[in-house]
Amino acid sequence: MASMHDAPTMALVVRQDLALTTGKIAAQCAHAAVDVVRAARRSRLLERWRAGGARKIVLGVDDLAAMTALHASVPKGCYAALVTDAGRTEIPAGTVTVLGILGPRRAMDTLLRHLEAL
Repeated sequence: MASMHDAPTMALVVRQDLALTTGKIAAQCAHAAVDVVRAARRSRLLERWRAGGARKIVLGVDDLAAMTALHASVPKGCYAALVTDAGRTEIPAGTVTVLGILGPRRAMDTLLRHLEAL
């Protein structure tokens, strides 16, 4: 079995400039998690993530520009999905809210080390 340091991690990165309610953050993170799992389906990484306890972290990012830059920096071998809101409740349709990323823990730690947990 892989060590804790090699276990895959899913990061859910939330835009802080939107000032979303706790419930909205939870819903948008759920969408991101589902989308990342769909993107990674049938991958060895997803199997390892599930077998290793499905580690997840929720982090904040300042704004859309920072999220877009982070998305562009996702390393090869990782899976990512951006969530765009439907606009039925708190924010306008088309607003990007959360970036979900699944990758090896070491790669994720390097990519996300500048972000703070929510």
